[in-house]
Amino acid sequence: MSRAKVPPDGGYGWVVTFAYALNNVVVLPLIAGFGLVFQEAFSDTGLSATQGTLIIILNHGFGMLLSFFGGPVLRRFGYRKVAVVGAILISIGLMLTAISSNFWLFLLSYSIINSMGVAAVMASFSLAINSFFKEKRGRAIGVGMSITGLGAIYMPLLMSVLMYAYGWRYAVLILGAICLHSLLAACLLRPAKWYLKVNPKTEEEQPLNKEIDVELINGSVTPSKDIGISSVSNSEQIRENGDVPTDILKNRNAASQPDICKTTDESYLSESRYKWWESQEINLGSSINIFREFDKVHKEKEVVCETKTEDKTYLQRFIDFFDLTLLSDPIFVNMLVGMSLASCVETNFSLLLPIILKDMLQFETSEIAKIMAVIGFSDTLFRFLSPFIGEWCNKPPRVMYMVSLLVIIFTRTIMLFTTSFLGMVLVGLAIGITKGVRTVYMNIIIPSYVPLERLPFASGIQMFFNGIVIITIGSSLGRIRDVTGSYTAPITVLNFVTLVTIILWSSEFIYFRLTKKNTGK
Repeated sequence: MSRAKVPPDGGYGWVVTFAYALNNVVVLPLIAGFGLVFQEAFSDTGLSATQGTLIIILNHGFGMLLSFFGGPVLRRFGYRKVAVVGAILISIGLMLTAISSNFWLFLLSYSIINSMGVAAVMASFSLAINSFFKEKRGRAIGVGMSITGLGAIYMPLLMSVLMYAYGWRYAVLILGAICLHSLLAACLLRPAKWYLKVNPKTEEEQPLNKEIDVELINGSVTPSKDIGISSVSNSEQIRENGDVPTDILKNRNAASQPDICKTTDESYLSESRYKWWESQEINLGSSINIFREFDKVHKEKEVVCETKTEDKTYLQRFIDFFDLTLLSDPIFVNMLVGMSLASCVETNFSLLLPIILKDMLQFETSEIAKIMAVIGFSDTLFRFLSPFIGEWCNKPPRVMYMVSLLVIIFTRTIMLFTTSFLGMVLVGLAIGITKGVRTVYMNIIIPSYVPLERLPFASGIQMFFNGIVIITIGSSLGRIRDVTGSYTAPITVLNFVTLVTIILWSSEFIYFRLTKKNTGK
């Protein structure tokens, strides 16, 4: 009998974990801290606050929009090829940014080319590490994210030193060269199928009869159960780079709508014309007839499935391809809207923070870099501590996430009344703490609700909506800044959007609690 293969949960998987961390430690902090460079670049090239904000926001939002198509691209080319292309695009985008002198060149180089590269490498490395680990997946990702946090500490300081020594253009060129470490990490990736191991047999799976091919009943020959199962086994359909087999994709909608074309070994055996009560003694000729009938039923089912697939409209195929039936669940939609709004605020605030500090408080580049390093340190520390805090509080992920949103609203409000460097360091420490908590629980909310086989599609939908909201709201922040002459109004808008998420989720909790109380359950 063919045995199912499982990820190695170690071995070369730890090399992939190192590659995952190496990519993240140079790419992710660079995205968050590039506003440190642009606050001088935009002043040097004469770009307005609206244009500068749009360039930064489009870089992040456009990449999220592309994440919607990440699944089909990775399934077609594999994560290693996509990661290599993405790493090259990141470096090319930054090198072109270094020679940009107007709004459209910045838009092409940084907002489009660099954004495409970032979206490609993040999706590729995430799929790679998930393909090599199953039981130890949380441990591997935890190690990778802990190393990633180090980048948030050193990258702002490095960018500040490079700008003082060489100016912003040469600093961006050097950063583009540093990002080639992502290409080195991509070269370390290998197809997961090379390292898949056979799943060991459990005690329940051990056959009672040592003779695998045949079973003897009253001295007659009958086909073994293992023959039928192995004849239709799909365990060899595991593809390169940990891609999901076709039969699993067909069954991913089982939670919301039954798949009438789904066929399993049990259905084959249950529909056989030869029932156990008809005869217990058959000869070899009749057993051959059983296999003929088995193949006949199998072919008839394939024809029916193909016919039903051809009857689907293009819209139905599109819905099935991206599993958009998830949007029929109101709880998932409420999660999606709330997380998109909260992620939009988090992204916009993080990307614009260096510019806000320069505009509002007139801090020097070195001072801004120190504040961002403090944020990175507290963020890294509380990424490690947040799971233990959640276990101690014994609260679900969404509740912990909502508490962190309330704290960040309070922290950003205090920031509006802070004028000293020391006071801003303390505010930065609080921002990093809440950011660490939000980062941990943000990645748990959707997986804790959506089944594992539908999680890639749910994540793609979430990233797509995040991109839409980030571009829509983020592009308006620059206009608000130009109209009001300060970033006080944009920060107030971000706090209000965050409050909307809390109101939406609180309303859901209250509604279901009242419904449960009225039904007496």
